[in-house]
Amino acid sequence: MTSRIPQDLSERRFDLIVIGAGVNGAGIARDASLRGLKVLVLEQDDLCSGTSSWNSRLIHGGLRYLEHAELGLVRESLRDREILLRTAPHLVRPLPLLIPIYNTNKRGPLLVRLGMIAYDFLSYDKTLPRHRMFKRDKVLAEEPGLNPEGLRGAAMYYDAQVTFPERLVLENLLSARENGAELITYARAGRILLDEASSTVQGVEFEDRLGGGSHQAYAGAVINVAGPWVDQVLTASGRRFDQRIGGTKGTHIVVSAFPGAPTRALYAEAAADARPYFTLPWNGLYLIGTTDTRYEGDPGRVEPTEEEIEYLVAETNRMIPTAQLTRASVLYAYAGVRPLPHVGKGSTGAITRRHLVVSHGSEVNGLWSVIGGKLTTYRHLSEEAVELIGKAKNWKLPRCPTKTQALPGGTTEDLAQFRDSFERTCGLKAATARRLVEVYGVRAQGVVDLIRAEPELGKVVSPATGALAAEIVFAFREEMAQTLTDALMRRTMAGIGPGAGLDAVEAAAAVGQNYLGWTAERARSEIATYRDYITRFHPQGAEARQTREAAG
Repeated sequence: MTSRIPQDLSERRFDLIVIGAGVNGAGIARDASLRGLKVLVLEQDDLCSGTSSWNSRLIHGGLRYLEHAELGLVRESLRDREILLRTAPHLVRPLPLLIPIYNTNKRGPLLVRLGMIAYDFLSYDKTLPRHRMFKRDKVLAEEPGLNPEGLRGAAMYYDAQVTFPERLVLENLLSARENGAELITYARAGRILLDEASSTVQGVEFEDRLGGGSHQAYAGAVINVAGPWVDQVLTASGRRFDQRIGGTKGTHIVVSAFPGAPTRALYAEAAADARPYFTLPWNGLYLIGTTDTRYEGDPGRVEPTEEEIEYLVAETNRMIPTAQLTRASVLYAYAGVRPLPHVGKGSTGAITRRHLVVSHGSEVNGLWSVIGGKLTTYRHLSEEAVELIGKAKNWKLPRCPTKTQALPGGTTEDLAQFRDSFERTCGLKAATARRLVEVYGVRAQGVVDLIRAEPELGKVVSPATGALAAEIVFAFREEMAQTLTDALMRRTMAGIGPGAGLDAVEAAAAVGQNYLGWTAERARSEIATYRDYITRFHPQGAEARQTREAAG
């Protein structure tokens, strides 16, 4: 594998080093680079390989935050939702949600109606429709699969869904790179380099987890956006810091369409603990979650438990009796750790989802950390962080451009028009063309160009999702993939299809051999690594498949 580390890295001087390439780190890198700063991003794994992937995949205002009087957070979220609908139209789309109201619910019709009115008021500049209240008969006519027992009515409102947050993170980094930023994945940040006399940041030492060896990069400002690993990064500075992160775990399950499945997303109250949870039409499947429990284990190996899976299965069957889901219905499940502020006691649901950009100037000059935050508000967080750092460093920065500047895949005046034209001219089946636009936006043309140069790349490598061989090549040549797992999980999105990418792994590795110069040994290693990686999601049938392979 060729070196990913620039040979002159230690001789260069960056303005800002960003540790972490989740959505917040990617957003900060984009914002800073668009304003002319020299930026280096270090990520210990692949981009978006942590918290930013394992959420409910919603761009939402945070309706339930109204209960905790976080009006500012709701308003900020609703404003950024509108921005993303404009700047990433291929990835972020309107989503109608229904809140069924039952006799047993903690939140009755009046409270829900008041919440809806407040939500509409706080999103006064939105382009999405206002809420509507439905009576019982109307609810059952609209969603006949809902349990009719004790049903009083429902509220319908709109938020937005990002089917592939992985792609949202990637496109922020592609934009940052286009504007001069440097990104190094599989680079684990270690010691924060300091001028000991002044306790001032000089840079970061990091480990190359693919090529081996230790490297140093230099900058006068470092922002720690490592999510659940924020405290570990701070510890590596050699100075003493208070605990900042109090992670909570959220688990989701993914199932195929089932009897009585809703046509809209459901936002319901769980019978077991009154916690709100979602049943979301997503990626041709249904995404159900989430849980919310304290977590103190390794964030890099967080897995759903059988108890959590059964909880979500049971709540779905209670809400939709005809579903009759069982453990065997679960195609796969995933869990992530929310990097929330450390709070010693109390309900996890009451912990603020508001982000904090913390200056460590009293201990280390030039070091900041990001605590918490939401997928929806990453853009605003990024703007705030760059402004704070710029003020502290006396940088004369131009105004933030991310409110209006589209992400690379969304650079079109009319996405629907582009989609129609692309379907007519790309030479692929209509369903394949639509899928490419959903994943890549206007950058889908780059995939088609590869196929025109090498027609064999038009073959499907993932029957479950329709992903093409060309997408594997595109992932490595144009989208910074370093491993097969990167390509399947966070570029082509085949890894989150119904087969969890296991239908694609061998064909994708063959593409690596035929077009990317992989040896047979590397192809076998990439296949084995992917299969090991995907076990944490408990994919349907994986145990039986592994047993057969081990036997022969």
